[in-house]
Amino acid sequence: MKTRFTLNVTLGIVALIAFMLFGLFKSVNRGCKNSFGVEFNARRKQLNIPALPPDWPVFYEGEKCTTWQQPKGKKGHGFKIMVYDGCEPDGELDHYYFSPKRLQDTVLTMDHRYKNTHRKTDSAIFTFQTGDHVDTITRQKAESILTANKIDRDY
Repeated sequence: MKTRFTLNVTLGIVALIAFMLFGLFKSVNRGCKNSFGVEFNARRKQLNIPALPPDWPVFYEGEKCTTWQQPKGKKGHGFKIMVYDGCEPDGELDHYYFSPKRLQDTVLTMDHRYKNTHRKTDSAIFTFQTGDHVDTITRQKAESILTANKIDRDY
């Protein structure tokens, strides 16, 4: 009887510690995810990555990514997806629209990957979609498309 009581108390303590550690892990991970919002804009500007406007609400928050979306339907920077691996930034995806209705027929996408434990250097891939046709383009071409369409580059 005494052994059973000791075992139950021990299991209860282990379960309580595991529950506390799980809660601590979740709050630490959430705290890391939150550090990739507007407070991360200084790092984005260093890398010539579009900044996150301060008035954009979170559209989606998952375990490994957060999406912010422009609150008004207008042409330009439409949304940003930040992908992370724990407390390490992994990449960002930015979409620019050429219509205030956010039509997906013409979209400029900037895909930025951060140097981390999986990659040796930062990198960026730019794609331009018109209808069903998608081209990979250079940063210079992406900037000239944005300029020609009078869209602020915000980086």
